[in-house]
Amino acid sequence: MLKSVELMLYKEMRRFVEADLQRVETTIAKHLDSDVPFISETAQYVLSSGGKRIRPALLILSARLCSYAGPRMYDLSTVIEFIHTATLLHDDVMDHAELRRGNPTVHSLWGNEISILIGDYLYAKAMSLALADKDHLVMETVSDVTVEMAKGQVIETLKQRDLGISEAEYYRIIALKTASLFAASCKIGAIIGGISPQRRAKVEAFGHHLGMAFQMADDTLDFVAPADKLGKPVHNDLKEGKITLPIISLLQQASPEESQFVTDYVNNGSDDDAVPRQVTTLLHKYDTLKSTLAKAQEHVDQAKQQIESFAPCTAMDTLYAIADYVTTRDV
Repeated sequence: MLKSVELMLYKEMRRFVEADLQRVETTIAKHLDSDVPFISETAQYVLSSGGKRIRPALLILSARLCSYAGPRMYDLSTVIEFIHTATLLHDDVMDHAELRRGNPTVHSLWGNEISILIGDYLYAKAMSLALADKDHLVMETVSDVTVEMAKGQVIETLKQRDLGISEAEYYRIIALKTASLFAASCKIGAIIGGISPQRRAKVEAFGHHLGMAFQMADDTLDFVAPADKLGKPVHNDLKEGKITLPIISLLQQASPEESQFVTDYVNNGSDDDAVPRQVTTLLHKYDTLKSTLAKAQEHVDQAKQQIESFAPCTAMDTLYAIADYVTTRDV
């Protein structure tokens, strides 16, 4: 019941930025126009494949929270979405993913080289758009977040199939790889809103905590969300060797025999569908999915606290609704 209530609230609140997001879609299409038609077509394919546009929404809502409603937020939202999409294109190559949001990935249709090159193109377009905004702080934020995300990807790759990964290392990876772009989205909204550095830091912190919660919730969904809703195979992260908090917590509590079972699956894989189901059974046995979501909820609560001193407005209500949705969604 809670999930349906939170989802209804999220959809109702999201209508507040629906017109803004439509303008973002128009801006995305405009900036994808290229004299190499294949680039436009391929980039448009991945950008129109059903993403929620949560990061552009956060930028727009943060700007509105700070009393800004001008045209800069559409180009800058496009910057954020281009960066996000570029990382997905590169991730899919590294993960050998065949599906993204239920659709064939670019690399599965056109090959690894094209997927990497289109990702590079979107990064370059994002930098060009950020530079055109002519705000040094915006450009610095965009530059910094691309560095942070790349660091997160490198660390995650080095820790692949490392069952000795600590909670602290996991938190660092998701802070760099996921939360940094949420934080940058909110920070850019605050920058164009022209508020003080101290209040801008609070909006940025909202984004950080929300991004942490988002990834932690995502890591639970990898084990329990229906494959048709998830848009990729269930257990995909674990099969690819990504050791996330539910598994870290499980290995801290499981018996030696259970730990060995999980270790064998991570290291050797299995064609037996019963094996991943047994892993999920162990996750439920030790309540590690629930404990991960509880920790995600702590970040949601901290996110809300960051902006509670701002004047009440519809933008704030919508940010709160998105925060609540993050830990109650089923996709």
